[in-house]
Amino acid sequence: MKSFKKAVVVLIIGIACIANAIPGKKVIGVTAFTNLSKDTAYDWLCIGIADTISYKLRNVQEYILVDRVNVDKIIGELQLSQSGLIDENTVEAGKALGASILVVGNFQKSGNQIRITAKIVDVQSHAVINQVQVTGTINDIFGLQDSIALGIIDKNDTAITTETKNKIVQNDTNNISAYEYFVRGQKYLLYQLNYSKAIEMYQKAISIDANYAVAYAGLGKAYSLRSWELREYYNTTDPALIEKSFQSSKKALALNTNLDEAHLSLARYYQEVDEKKIANKWTLCEEETRKALEINENNGEAYLLLSKIFAYDIPKSEMYLKQAIEKNKFLVDAHNNLGIIFLDRGDLDTAYSYIKNAIDIDDNYVIGYMNLGVIYEKRGQYDKALEMYKMAVSKYPNYILGLRNMGIGYRNLNRLDEALETFFKALKLKKDDAQTLSEIGYVYLLKAEYNKATDYFKQSLRYDPSYRYSLANMGWCLVQLGKNNDAVPYLEKAHNDNSDYAWPAGYLGWLYENKFQDTNKALYWYGEALKRDPNNQDYRNAYNRLSGNYR
Repeated sequence: MKSFKKAVVVLIIGIACIANAIPGKKVIGVTAFTNLSKDTAYDWLCIGIADTISYKLRNVQEYILVDRVNVDKIIGELQLSQSGLIDENTVEAGKALGASILVVGNFQKSGNQIRITAKIVDVQSHAVINQVQVTGTINDIFGLQDSIALGIIDKNDTAITTETKNKIVQNDTNNISAYEYFVRGQKYLLYQLNYSKAIEMYQKAISIDANYAVAYAGLGKAYSLRSWELREYYNTTDPALIEKSFQSSKKALALNTNLDEAHLSLARYYQEVDEKKIANKWTLCEEETRKALEINENNGEAYLLLSKIFAYDIPKSEMYLKQAIEKNKFLVDAHNNLGIIFLDRGDLDTAYSYIKNAIDIDDNYVIGYMNLGVIYEKRGQYDKALEMYKMAVSKYPNYILGLRNMGIGYRNLNRLDEALETFFKALKLKKDDAQTLSEIGYVYLLKAEYNKATDYFKQSLRYDPSYRYSLANMGWCLVQLGKNNDAVPYLEKAHNDNSDYAWPAGYLGWLYENKFQDTNKALYWYGEALKRDPNNQDYRNAYNRLSGNYR
């Protein structure tokens, strides 16, 4: 875990100004509780009590609960003052979280008895303004946590309805062993990002209590994230995982329809599932996401998913991303995806700020390093781009996209042998990867080893017959080898199969003008190139020259 000072300084500089408290709402952060006992067997309750109280307080409309993982990221291992005052670092932590109130707690177990204390800290005044304390048996941990949550609400002078109170005192299990495994699953899932271990813990929880709804919801999320992790970072897939996510989420909702995370897991399933299997997948995805928001209007991940559902509508996607950050300013994907929107607009500075936020929040966020590398490339800062790609690969050595971009980084610096070495590492991971094969071909092209280059372009096209760069570069290499007629079909296919790509048509214009001396065809192809790239002065000059309109 990061040190407290490093985390707070980075986050305050990077993102504290992005999201402010919503008027009329109390923003509350619940810190991990401290175990004052010598009995370390109950250390799991440090997170367990805090997570449960935070989850229960979410039912109060007047409250916005800061995501528990984010609280612990900022607070770290800081020992909060027990004197009634909170030191400056703690106040800065609360401000970085955007919280108006921190709940700071501890528990002490003696024999079968446990005492839980929760202090309510006002971030602005630095003071403990109230506290709630309960004592009972460890077997009554669920009722004690209910009492703590209700006590916090009472001490904050918040009126709640009977319906809200009933939701707060509802517990999905009364079995402490099942609860312990669930908490351990949460720790693996949310804090350590070890999805396989999380699955194992959730499965143990439901083996003890087969009606444990939130454990099924956690299992649904863990299966979904493990499926994503394997595909994104380990170049493999396991279709069974996403189906297990679906079944777990459905089971959770059958037991308790009031679980926003279960609806989100179901929505993620519809996002991932093949459209051939479920034709209206995006409609179902949106329906489940909006159900999650009906249950918890402050669920930032739901807004993040809406931004993906409406990815084709950039203004709407941008709106949802900003709403996601407003609800949870620590959502790395939301910052990163906003950065990508600005990157596509050519606003590199704003793109850099958002993507840098993502890395400041999570220094293991590999996709952020990749995107920063792209920004550095566009700025012509190739050495810095390579540094970012190396960082990504250092965290996931088998990350094929990272290796491929690292090879491109070396290539941009004209370090061609190192580029080849890196691309071949990527090829060992996925022998049928058309892009990697194409990149190897391009390095050989730059080395003027055209026969080797064409060999790799052919291999690339075997796996992706329409890959634009393999088709176009194959054509170019064949011309260098004096095989002009053989080049034409590749260049024409590159043009026909990729409607936003102008270069093949422009090169065909040059080829017909300079190698075949066919003015009419040269004019045709220069004209085709101009349709796709009307501002290209080289194509314009060639067209005007051949048509007799050159000035």
